[in-house]
Amino acid sequence: MDALMNRLTKPQKDKITQFRSITGASEKVATDCLKNAGWGVEAAIDHFYSSGLAAQATSTSGALDLRAVEALYQRYKEPGEDHIGVDGVQKFCEELEVDPTDIVVLVISQYMNAAVMCEYSKDEFTSGLVKLGVDSIDKLKRKLPDLRAELKSDTKFRDVYSFAYNFSREKGQKCVQLDTAIGMWQLLFSVPEQRWPLIDDWCEFLTKHHNRAISKDTWQQLYDFIKTVKPDFSNFDENSAWPYLLDEFVDHIKTKRGGQ
Repeated sequence: MDALMNRLTKPQKDKITQFRSITGASEKVATDCLKNAGWGVEAAIDHFYSSGLAAQATSTSGALDLRAVEALYQRYKEPGEDHIGVDGVQKFCEELEVDPTDIVVLVISQYMNAAVMCEYSKDEFTSGLVKLGVDSIDKLKRKLPDLRAELKSDTKFRDVYSFAYNFSREKGQKCVQLDTAIGMWQLLFSVPEQRWPLIDDWCEFLTKHHNRAISKDTWQQLYDFIKTVKPDFSNFDENSAWPYLLDEFVDHIKTKRGGQ
């Protein structure tokens, strides 16, 4: 590895340092990811998280103790039930020393592929911990900074964003209630690297002019809108097939800005 590092240019070494500071990966993994991505740091980080290397990195020190994973499930599950409920999730968060509304809990829930808020089935909880490469609360605690860092990656953020819609639905409902959707949007776009300047305007607009549940199409199209349309709408195409709600939002903001 030393011989390889000696052959790298200073900009390449700087990118390795930057990659490792974000992901906590080893020098070899950082170099391999960057080479694979043509030395693009963002693309390399996306590859690191989307390929499963992040989970592998946590478990290279030894095999997971599946009995410990099972014991954690038993610790949090509802008495007499076969799932972890509200009280168990609360206890889980308390022992992780995070607030249940912390976005890192959403990332953990996405790893578990949890079907609904405030509840984990046995399979969701145990398979999620295995996927994360942890078998104790202390190990998961140490992994929290890495999970937060994952949201810097557009690829991972989009996965979490897409997951959040179904996760936010009430049981038996096809759409997400407006107040729940607003709360989730504000949480998601609180990530500094993913901040949308118009998030407060969007939520205010929905509250005053929509006041109905949010469809999955609107949820997904909003993400595409945010990633492609500039906040000043200078590249907004009125003839594009955006949901009517987004067309109305653009008109609302233009009017608010004095027709600019």
